[in-house]
Amino acid sequence: MKKIFFLLVVLIINLKSNGQNCKFKVNEVDKFTNKLTKLTKSEKVIGTFYTTGEFSVKRIDTSFYFIFDYVLSSYSNFDPYSIKKGANLIFLLENGETITLSSNDDINGTKKTIIGIPPVYECFLTNVSYTLTKSQVEQFFKSKVKSIRFYRTEGNGKEDYVDNEIKKRNQDDIQNLIKCLL
Repeated sequence: MKKIFFLLVVLIINLKSNGQNCKFKVNEVDKFTNKLTKLTKSEKVIGTFYTTGEFSVKRIDTSFYFIFDYVLSSYSNFDPYSIKKGANLIFLLENGETITLSSNDDINGTKKTIIGIPPVYECFLTNVSYTLTKSQVEQFFKSKVKSIRFYRTEGNGKEDYVDNEIKKRNQDDIQNLIKCLL
């Protein structure tokens, strides 16, 4: 009896030290395809006065995807941005390596105006999906993400990008989201 109790205590301590705080929107086996489907809850990785970026990670069977929600704010009025299929999302790692992902779909941003003095204009680009290969998943564990470059298309059709430095307190978030799906 003492051995069983001791084993349970060791197991609980081990689970607490190795466990993660994984939160899921979806965690099920699809009843039609019989494939495991998991989607983590979003984590805010980018947060400045003018930009907010949240990531979640999705797994369907053995395929992985980043799901990106991005909000751009400005005091100047602008046409909503969009993301073209194949637009890049580049992660710069602390070790100097980069990971380049391409968007899976065309996404048109939606614009919202917050009435005030001065008014604030916001563009929402939501549910932007980027496929991750197995080697890219492994590459994220070699080094933390230091910066993210996000390509978008302006209302006039011109492609540009936004660079965002990742704060130290958020640098583990992307790795932790991926770990939740392994």
